[in-house]
Amino acid sequence: MNDPLDDLIDRADRALSVMHDATEMLSALRIVRRSPDGLATVTVDGSGAMVDLYLQPDLSRESATQLENSIVVTAAEAAGEALRRRAAVLERMQSSLSDT
Repeated sequence: MNDPLDDLIDRADRALSVMHDATEMLSALRIVRRSPDGLATVTVDGSGAMVDLYLQPDLSRESATQLENSIVVTAAEAAGEALRRRAAVLERMQSSLSDT
């Protein structure tokens, strides 16, 4: 026969494990997108924040406006994907917590 306190501790341990796994997944999440024109490659983290930007070595033929647009559009697409994946991780976490 299980003690109610043991059951509570088991549930809490499972919940902590689920939250820890979700935190690890979000910390490791990286989205990399390359602009269609190939000028910029953007990497964002799980919160959608840019953590890396690579620009083609020779940008002398590109206008500042074109480069700006490539970076902004590509970063926005990457951030959108990161936020969708983040939401999926959090939904799975919430579902798992409901089962505990």
